[in-house]
Amino acid sequence: MRPFDKQYFSLLREMVISQFKLKDQSTFLGLVWSLLHPLLMLGVLFVFFNLEMGKNVDHYPLYLLIGLVHYTHFATGTSAGMTALAAMRGLTRDAVFPKEVLVIASVVVTSIEFIISLVICVVIAFFTSVKFSWASTLLPLVLLLQTTMVLWISLILSCCYIFLKDINHIYQVFLRLLMFITPIFYDTSFLGNGIARYIVLLNPLMYPISFTRNVIIEGEPFPARLFIMFGAVNALFTYFSLRAFRRCESVFAERI
Repeated sequence: MRPFDKQYFSLLREMVISQFKLKDQSTFLGLVWSLLHPLLMLGVLFVFFNLEMGKNVDHYPLYLLIGLVHYTHFATGTSAGMTALAAMRGLTRDAVFPKEVLVIASVVVTSIEFIISLVICVVIAFFTSVKFSWASTLLPLVLLLQTTMVLWISLILSCCYIFLKDINHIYQVFLRLLMFITPIFYDTSFLGNGIARYIVLLNPLMYPISFTRNVIIEGEPFPARLFIMFGAVNALFTYFSLRAFRRCESVFAERI
């Protein structure tokens, strides 16, 4: 079964549907929990940082929400992708099919929630004083960019997790650190010209967040050259991570 075959897409569709149904099956509110998380975080961060961080940022609540939505998608998407093979160990061990489908399906499921969250951001912007422009039509490109980034990171993490389960604990610590080196509740100008600014600029998650804020809050298109360069790098990493995943695939059944 090859990528882009009809059978491949049919299998992927069924995996997405089954994982989406199973994700919140045992919870009372289901999908609502995924939307409540960034909203609850928004309330906490707004109370603590609005007076200092938000005084120089236009539409700070929306600015904050966009950052949280992107970070939540990245954190949940990569975490789910990392453990996708182990979560579906029966299929990983016994069934014969391209195992990357399990990882891709988990990323697609979290990306559905990401889309809904971004739609909520657009609705909030519409009912506030944010001025809309044609730049908002570029939002799907940002969605594709971040989803691609989450995908290749998930493929690498899922391979590593098969061989080293401790990576899950290490990664959760990394995600906590990532929240502080991502401009979620502060603007990069707040960092001045010190080393902290350069650390944040090296954070790839910063760029999709910046692109979304450009098109929703500022009503301006994001820099085309930066977007193309960032997109090309992500496409390259996706290609090589998929090749690395397939090289390791033969030992998954033994290690799971």
